[in-house]
Parts: sequence; C-alpha cells; structure tokens
Amino acid sequence: MQTHIPESFAIQQNKTKRLSFQRVWWIVFGLICLIPYLIGIYLMIQNNTNMNQTIAAIFGLTLSLVLMGTFMVRAFSSRLRYVAKMVAMNVQIGSEDKLEFRDSDVEEVYMLARDFNQMVDELKRHRQHSKENTARMLAYINDLGLYEKKYRDEAILRANLSRYVGEDVVDELIRSERSFENVECTATVLFADIRNFTTLSENLEPKETIAMLNDYFEAMVPVVFKYGGTLDKFVGDELMAVFRDNPYGERAPIRAIRTGMEMIDTIRKMNLQAAQNRSQIEIGIGINTGKVVIGNVGSENRKDYTAIGDTVNVAARFEQIASGQEIIVGKETYEACKDQIQMQPIGEMILKNRKSPVQPYKILSIDGL
Repeated sequence: MQTHIPESFAIQQNKTKRLSFQRVWWIVFGLICLIPYLIGIYLMIQNNTNMNQTIAAIFGLTLSLVLMGTFMVRAFSSRLRYVAKMVAMNVQIGSEDKLEFRDSDVEEVYMLARDFNQMVDELKRHRQHSKENTARMLAYINDLGLYEKKYRDEAILRANLSRYVGEDVVDELIRSERSFENVECTATVLFADIRNFTTLSENLEPKETIAMLNDYFEAMVPVVFKYGGTLDKFVGDELMAVFRDNPYGERAPIRAIRTGMEMIDTIRKMNLQAAQNRSQIEIGIGINTGKVVIGNVGSENRKDYTAIGDTVNVAARFEQIASGQEIIVGKETYEACKDQIQMQPIGEMILKNRKSPVQPYKILSIDGL
C-alpha cells in the first residue's frame, strides 16, 4: 500500500517552472528588496507623483510581496510537516507505507520522500533482522533449557550410580551411555560377611545392631569403589561386589583381592578404635572369577541389576567356608594373578548343592599391598 500526498500539496500544473525550496526564499526576498526600489526610481523619474503617493505605493507593494512569500513558505512547511507526520507514524506503528510525488512536486520535498522511502526499506530490513535474531535467541534459550535439563538429569544419575560404583566407573557409564541390558561377560565376584553376626547381634539392641552395620558398610563400600568395583547388593550383613576388566588399570581378579585385603585391614583398625564393651568384628571373604550374566532380574514392579551364574554361587560358597579375617579364592582367580599372590591351596572339595569339585586357595599376602 502506498500513501499519496493530497492534491492540495502539489504545485498547480500551470506553473511553468519547478522551484526549489531554497530558490523560493531567494526570489521572495529578492522581490521584496528590489521591486519597491524600482518603483520608487520610476516615480521619481516621472516627477508627476508626490511623496505621499510614492511612499504609499512602495508600502503596498512591499506588503503584498511579504504576504505572497509568507503564503508560499506556509505551503512548503505544511508539506514538510506532513512528511514528518508520516515518518512518526511509520516508526510508531511499524507501517511500511511509502510516499509518492508527482513529477511536478517540489524538488526538496520529492527528495525528502525518496529518503523517507529508503528509511522505510531500512526499517523493513531491520525488522526482518530483528525477527531472525529473536528466533535465534529463542532457539538458544530452548537449547539452554535442554542442556540444563540434561545436566540436572546427569547429576541425578551420577548421584544414584555413585551409591553402587566408583566415580571412575560412573564417568565411563555416562560417557558410553551404556544401557542396563543383560550382558554375558567374564567377571570377578566378591562376597564379604561378618563372622558370627547372629551371636554379635544377640547382645545388642536393634538400633545398636543397625548402627554397627552402618559403621561397617560405611567403611567397606569406599574400599570397593577405590579398586573399581561395582556394589551389587547388601544381604543382611553380607556385601556383594563385582569387578570387571578395564583397559585403564589392573585386571579384575587382582583388584578384587586387593579390595579384600584392604577390607580386612580396615576391620582391624575399626576394632582397635571400637569401644571396650563392643565385640570385635571379623569377616570372611570369598572371591571367584568366571562367566556371569549381568542384567536386570525381577518382575515388572521390582528389578535388581545384578550378576548371576555359577561363578557367583561358587564365590558365595567360598565366603561361607572362610574363617575370620580370611580370603578364599577360586582357581580361575589364582591363575589370573598368581605371580602377585602368595597363597596356600586348601585341597579339592565338593561345595554344597554342586556336583563338580573345586580347588580353592587361601590368600596369604599380595606383593606390593
């Protein structure tokens, strides 16, 4: 849509010469200054007019020319006011209307209209640029929201995973975005259990038993995480942890054995610091290496992410036959790290609910621990 200046603003067609705004001022004031003097000279040459008539004629002509100049200036100023009004309206309401002038219009007003139309085009471009910037800003804000949600979800996931595995394992899980699907792999399983726990708790109040277990697990879990183990579960006073090989450190069997040795050492320190009226704690540890399946086990309403298989069952049996402050390991664990371990074979035995015999070993010491 284009806006036309009203017809009253255009110079009449019978004008034979286009006048610029600056020329109008010069001509008007030139006529005002020159014409009265010419008339005065003419009257004096004729000598047939008295002084009063000459003054009256000069005053009348001067007044007429001043009125004519004033009218012309008002006409041009009204056009300028119109252009200014259109500029203000376009800026205020964002209109894209343009001004049009006929060829007979005054040159400066025509140039003002041209500049105004250029300004409208610039406003259009800036408006489009502003819309694009706004769209980009909204997209950026949306991305920030998504990143913030992802960061919050990752923080929650990290906090939950940190209850079961060490920080290095958490980092690996998050980096690889590994899903909790059932996986068959080779792993080393560790069971640790307090010896004679029933006898110990018999002389304690329930809240004292809970406090003792909490102190025990608070000391044991960091040791599991220290050596890259995954905390599988607590069953009463029993702790189960799983170790898997990774390319960044020692193999899983030696890390599991180091974990068991440090757990026993930690228990010794706890016993030294315990109150005199509290019974001494001893633990037995069983470790076995072999094939396991790690994944979700349970119903739709309740599932555990755990390791299952014969390797797990044998490790649990080793823990049951271990004496206080003793670690029993299977042959596969021994073969994986025999150069770093001093151990004593116990002799083949048939474990409960198992037909094939096993060859367990009792850990004596570990080089470098």
